[in-house]
Amino acid sequence: MKKNSDVIRLENEVKELSRENMVLDSKVIELFTLYSISKKLSLATYLEEIFNGTMKHISTSLNMDDFCILLLDEVREKLVVSANYGDMDLIDMDFDPGEGISGQVLMSGSAKLIQDISKEKGFLFYNGRKKNIGAFLCIPLKSKEGIALGTMNVHKPEPNSFGSQEILVFNEVAGQIAIAVDKAISFRNVKELAIRDAMTGLYNRRYFFDYFEREMERAKRYNNSVAVIIVDVDHFKNFNDKNGHLLGDAALKMVASQLDKHLRQSDVVARLGGEEFIIALTETPKADAVEVAEKLRNAIEMEPVDGEDSQPGGKLTATFGVSAYPEDAEFATELIECADQALYVGKGASRNIVISYEPH
Repeated sequence: MKKNSDVIRLENEVKELSRENMVLDSKVIELFTLYSISKKLSLATYLEEIFNGTMKHISTSLNMDDFCILLLDEVREKLVVSANYGDMDLIDMDFDPGEGISGQVLMSGSAKLIQDISKEKGFLFYNGRKKNIGAFLCIPLKSKEGIALGTMNVHKPEPNSFGSQEILVFNEVAGQIAIAVDKAISFRNVKELAIRDAMTGLYNRRYFFDYFEREMERAKRYNNSVAVIIVDVDHFKNFNDKNGHLLGDAALKMVASQLDKHLRQSDVVARLGGEEFIIALTETPKADAVEVAEKLRNAIEMEPVDGEDSQPGGKLTATFGVSAYPEDAEFATELIECADQALYVGKGASRNIVISYEPH
């Protein structure tokens, strides 16, 4: 009897050791997986690298077939589906902060697990675009200072399918993604500072000339048109002399805002310096560019600004010179010079006018 008892005890100890070894092996695999993901994310400098380069790696490493990353767009004040693995139809879908589970998690800063979606009233199913969700895990992405960056959402088709250890791993991954996203956003912001005009927020002169050289080459390659508009604020020295530089700066910011507001996303506007601005209109023939310039001229004239009553005519206005490829010039610098010549004609005439370049 004693022998049988010892055998049973030994068998139990062997089983326990075997179980502990399996847990240990699982921990080693888990740590290796997290290290692998962390290493991959640490190499990412741009958001695109995180989205395009690591989503598949995370999916393969953790057997996550269906998940997405939502980031806060501070300009639009929207939570946007920025990366997705498993359902590309969700890309660019956006929500208000506080809207839906993702919006609530963003605002609260606390993760939310829903093991059975059918019991969750008000679940949006990504505004009806995604129905195959049984269980849902939403984890906030935060910067090291605790600032909300977005969320990581993991979906499973079957209810009650998230295990406790699995949830811990997903939280670790979300933390690593947040570090990478925070770094990429910081890098983007620093890069933006180098190419932006500090006062108006528009692109600066150097960026525009580099960009426009490339855009001209692209226009030639694909046989497209491209137009240039140069803008000069009328009687700006008078405005500054009468109102001071603070109101002068405010006036330039207003002009910059109106230009940016009324252009397409594909167009590029920059501050040349002083009271001059320059615009590149992609795939735009000359006649259309003149119409755009007229719309911009009217927008500036109609927008009220403090101190405008000191200006001739009682309004802050601007003069526009327009040129276009291929009819006016073949090279970027020449095309800009053509627009500048047209502007000069307008400044010598009535001002507050759009002048299209005419070859001599």
